Amino acid sequence: MLKLAIRSFAHHRAGAVATGLVALVGMILVTAMTSLLGTGLAAGTAAADRAFLVQFPLIMGGWVIAIVLFAMVSTISVALGGRAGEIAGLRLIGASPHQVQRLLVIETAAVSAVAALPGLAGGHLAGWAVMRGIRSAGLTDPASVYAPGMLLPVLGVLVVLAASVLAAWIGSRALARRSPVADAAPPPRRRKGRRPGGRRRLAAVSMIVAGLGSSAAVLGMDPADVRTTAMTGPGCVLVAVGLCVLAPELVAAANATLRAFRGADGAASSHLAAINLSAAPDRVRPAVTFLTLFVGVAAGTLSMQGIENSAGTADGTGQVLASINYFVVALIAAFMGIALTNNLVASITRRRTEFAVMSLIGSTRAQTHRMLVGEMAAATAVSVAAGSGGAFLSVLPFALVKTGNPLLAAAPLPYALTILIGAGVTLGVSSLVGSRVIRTASP
Repeated sequence: MLKLAIRSFAHHRAGAVATGLVALVGMILVTAMTSLLGTGLAAGTAAADRAFLVQFPLIMGGWVIAIVLFAMVSTISVALGGRAGEIAGLRLIGASPHQVQRLLVIETAAVSAVAALPGLAGGHLAGWAVMRGIRSAGLTDPASVYAPGMLLPVLGVLVVLAASVLAAWIGSRALARRSPVADAAPPPRRRKGRRPGGRRRLAAVSMIVAGLGSSAAVLGMDPADVRTTAMTGPGCVLVAVGLCVLAPELVAAANATLRAFRGADGAASSHLAAINLSAAPDRVRPAVTFLTLFVGVAAGTLSMQGIENSAGTADGTGQVLASINYFVVALIAAFMGIALTNNLVASITRRRTEFAVMSLIGSTRAQTHRMLVGEMAAATAVSVAAGSGGAFLSVLPFALVKTGNPLLAAAPLPYALTILIGAGVTLGVSSLVGSRVIRTASP
């Protein structure tokens, strides 16, 4: 099994590189947090700094691990989507679903293991850079030196390795269990009273309600209480993750938007884009997932910090909270940018045959390119709307408590900056990669 997994790398270099890159960045981020935690627990750390250097990496590390797992599941699912024929062939020659799943897990574990040493070194440097920034801002005593030790950074690498294995198991489950002759077989009967995606929607609604409840809890708190920020931040993340789980419904909304635009525009590219979103919604689902998460978390966090600044919080606690909030946004932006780019490149590259067929039936390169950009533009529009709406509702109680002015929760600058970055990455990567793939697609 291991030999077969290693041989498959030669035929799936792009997917292996995408998975390895996400694992590498995840290891760097998690190891940086465990390095700070090790510094906080070190004997030479000043007592006044210990609480911050322990609480900060624990809180951030938990969210980082959740985001890494989420990103790896999506990346692996997209990478495996282009191997349906290969996996069907393995099933036809006698491989069981469990064996196929185990093969894919071994592949992912091997790729992640290659990234272990660079991730450990990069995480050590990233933790040192964060510690230096905290110290230069006067948030810690200069006597507190960076001393991560070895145990906790290695533990961070092992946590990401375990997360990659779990992500591979989750991401490959449906594909491994699919019948190798599923296209020829009639669709299975749906059990009476059961609706597809019901549990997923219930989980999504539960997370959104929990996030809004966490944010609304600040309405009964003192405006100067640090817990107002501590409750609103996780609330933004929970709402954003809940909206991500509703990605299939958001893609359906994107399709409806594109159909309405097609009716007003009448262009062939819009017509083709609407057909593609209806026939193959999985192509844009990763983009919707990552973009919704990015806009919801980044816009909510920046808006929350802008309200904090308007309230005049300038003491040491306020500086610490501002540093944490800005670090969260930078972390989410970097990681989501890498994961989003990986998924866009993988999903667009897999459509080379489709673009070649479109050329055969008379579609020009410009029309095919406009079709692709139209799909991504519709996906971007619904992702931005969902993420911005979730961020506004999450931050609204915080604005009421801090300033009494609900309009500050809709301050345009945080949303404009977040949307500009997210939409720019999505549409820019889609346009550049799509142009190259369409140009090289041979009929």
